[in-house]
Amino acid sequence: MEISYPYEDYPTVGAGAVTEAEYAEGIGWASPSGLIGSTSDPSPLLLSGGVLYLRAGTAARLIGMAYLNKDTDLAIGGIGSNGGAATRPDRVVLRLNWSTMLVRAAVLTGVPGGTLPGLTQQRGSGSYEISVGQVNIPAGGSLTNATLTRQRWYIGPDGQLLCWSDSRPPHSPGRRIWEADTGRWQLSTGVDPWRVLHDDSGWLNCTVASGWSVQPSGRVKARRRNGQIHVRLDLFRTGGRITSGAVKVADLPSGMAPSETEILPGSINEVGGTTRFLFNPDRSILIERFTPIDTGNAISVAHSFPLG
Repeated sequence: MEISYPYEDYPTVGAGAVTEAEYAEGIGWASPSGLIGSTSDPSPLLLSGGVLYLRAGTAARLIGMAYLNKDTDLAIGGIGSNGGAATRPDRVVLRLNWSTMLVRAAVLTGVPGGTLPGLTQQRGSGSYEISVGQVNIPAGGSLTNATLTRQRWYIGPDGQLLCWSDSRPPHSPGRRIWEADTGRWQLSTGVDPWRVLHDDSGWLNCTVASGWSVQPSGRVKARRRNGQIHVRLDLFRTGGRITSGAVKVADLPSGMAPSETEILPGSINEVGGTTRFLFNPDRSILIERFTPIDTGNAISVAHSFPLG
């Protein structure tokens, strides 16, 4: 039987109405799900006096169904002590029950020493969950000495998904997210890793090694942009003579290391000869010479390579 609702809403054809389940499975399924707010909001979870609370005012949307914890902090039960020998990660969720079409807070209990329990996101039956946060129950401990870890994401004013690099929504092919801590806009293909669509650190200073200085009007900087690292080095040798071998000239900024050593052939101004520049996974930049480098020699080089 074919049906096109709301007009043909079965069994009352022509009523022009839909049930909550019809809305969620139809229009709501294509709507973003998450907490309502921004990444600057405080954690929706609060630990106080050995009790876990969901803050008053916490709002969310789950496949079109709205949720609000209105006026007072809500005590969340169902979190027992940990008798294991390692920390137990529990996940607090908001869960839509397809049978009742009601959203309520719930707890997914983890395993001591295990990974965080995954989310259930079923369509039409069972349940649909979004993450609110992670509760870490230490070995032999309880909520009294537990800690909280960020595990949530938000829906922004335009429906965009806002998160952090350590707290992303589940993968779904074509899903786009904005990471507040990295400034990256990323795309899901359905599986790890996320694909960078936009990322720009701006030009950041490299750390110059001892025995070197920045040339007048020069720069020693690096920039991470859309999965590529761009480096510009204008250095001046202030230390003693280097006869041969690899010598460190600088360190790349954090988050700009290649996955393997990048090698760039080059030369030394006023000297010539064979030179190689090495950009290493530990972020160090080395110059490797097969002829001497004297005090006062200048180095200028620009290079780009893939991140990670």
